[in-house]
Parts: sequence; C-alpha cells; structure tokens
Amino acid sequence: MIDAITRDVNYPKGEAVDLEIEFGVDKIGPNLYRGRRPIAKPDKRTRGSFGGDLAGQALLVAMKSTPQEFRPHSFHSYFVKAVHDKTCLEWKVEETSNGRNYANRSLQAFQDGDLVYTASVSLTKKNSSQKALKETGEKPFEFQTPKHQWFDKHKIDDLPVAAPNGSLLLYHKFFPEVVSLDASRDEDNVAAAERKLSWYFRWGIDNEGGHHQPLANLSPDFHYVGLAALTDSVYLTRLLRVLRIEDVDHAQFVHYFSVSLDHTMYFHDVDFDVTKWLGFSFKVTRFSHNRALCQGEVYNDKGVHVATIIQEGLIMLNGLEAGAKL
Repeated sequence: MIDAITRDVNYPKGEAVDLEIEFGVDKIGPNLYRGRRPIAKPDKRTRGSFGGDLAGQALLVAMKSTPQEFRPHSFHSYFVKAVHDKTCLEWKVEETSNGRNYANRSLQAFQDGDLVYTASVSLTKKNSSQKALKETGEKPFEFQTPKHQWFDKHKIDDLPVAAPNGSLLLYHKFFPEVVSLDASRDEDNVAAAERKLSWYFRWGIDNEGGHHQPLANLSPDFHYVGLAALTDSVYLTRLLRVLRIEDVDHAQFVHYFSVSLDHTMYFHDVDFDVTKWLGFSFKVTRFSHNRALCQGEVYNDKGVHVATIIQEGLIMLNGLEAGAKL
C-alpha cells in the first residue's frame, strides 16, 4: 500500500508497467479492499483522478470478491465526488446475490472517509462463445452491430499511432475522417445524433511507432481494468467534431470542460485482449442541459462486438456550439 506518490510521470515510457503494483488491490477485511496505489490523474493540471482507472479498479474488486470463474457482464457506476491522487481508495463490497451462474455486487469507494464512487456489477460464468461451442458442439445464436465502414476502408497498419497519452497507458490510431472535416463531408447530410466516430485503441504498447510501454503481470482480470480505462477516454472531448465545428483543430483532445458523470459497460464476451488494437465506435445520441449521452461499441481484434458502453458527461461548450451543423 502506497499513499502520496510523487513522480514526474505516472508510468515512465520505455519501461514495463507492473499492473499488480499500479492497479492491484488487497483484501483488508471481510468484504473490504484497498487499492495499492492512488488513482492517477491524466496530468497535473486536472482537478481529479482518471475515471477510467476508477471504474477499472471497481471491476477488479468485484472479480476479487467472487469465485474465479465469474466475469462481469454488466457494470453501472456513478462518480460521486472528485478523486485525488494522494491517498488510496478503500472499497466496501455488499454481496447482493450469489447464484449458480450469476452473482451481483454493490460497491462503494471511500477516500479519506468520504464516499466518492458507487458501482453495481453483475457477473456470470457464461460469457464465452468459444467455451459454449466446445461444451455443446454448436455455435451460440448471436448477432451484432455491424462495424463502421471506416474499419474496412483503411488498413490498420497504414494508420500512425496518435500522439500518445502514455501517462494513462492509452494509445490510439485515428482514421483520417476523425481529424478532418474535409475527409468526412458525407456527414453534412447526417443528423448530429446519427454521426458515428470510430478509431482503434489499446492499453500499453510494445515497440510500435516509436512507442514502448509494455504491461507486466497482465492477468485475465486486468483486461477488464484496461477496457474500462480505454472506454472512458477521448470521446467526451470529441463533441465539437460530432457537431462539425469549423476552425477547430480536431486532432486536439481538449477544447472545453468535460467530466464523466457515470460509466456503464456491458460485456458480451470474454474474448478480448486490451494489448491488441481494438475497434471503437460511438455516437452522441442526446445533448441537453450541458449533458452529453454517449453510446459506443468495442470490437475485438477479430471484429467481434465484445462490449458496449454508455456514458453521460457534463460538458461546457461556452459558446463554441454556435457553428454547429445539426
């Protein structure tokens, strides 16, 4: 257990990051857990710690509190107060139910005695199509949201690694249509709530595009931690791109204030590897009262839709919406 970390960067570039040390939790009592390190900030200027890592630690605690064969399939959480990066979180877990194939956990995270985050997690033994095929000899009946056309239009090897956020282990490859309005003029005739943006992302990176930040001690549990982190990044800062605002550098991440209010995830299969390039697509389906509702899909490296995210964010555009194309 470590409090009050002082270091110039969260995770040095060019060095392996030990996930057990950085993101692990310890059981400190009956249904009580404690993070081994405080939740890091995206950078020193931000008010609070990174919500994606907070959601990831909640998922980790939920898995630690259930038998090993259970994996999350549904996750709902709320950011109650800003979390700082000086002290570790303590988690209180309520075993809401323990069934043969499903278990439910309610979690509360405390920092310095204050409640800062709540989550409800449902876990199941049955969330693997590959396992079901082996057991029954028949492929389960399934269908999914089709991948965005940009994934077929561009070869992943032709896309450069974007300016990285190595302070959070988050790496992206953006399609030209994401950063250029001229490359996506077909959207001019599409309603704002129907415009879909897509890219690739991964957690950590291993000698690609001049970047090296590999992950050590990557157990199956930490793939969920990584996916939570990845699915809380970037898209809340893309609203000006969704609105097709001119005279803005859409390759930049932040043009206005934005903060997550909640984070919901549905895991449709266990077959995903956060150290491989995963596809992500999302829409902003509603904006009102300075709140944006985002819905997105995650595809594994085989093109299978393995997770869905829903998140509402508080956004202050401060007049930048004047040039919106709705």
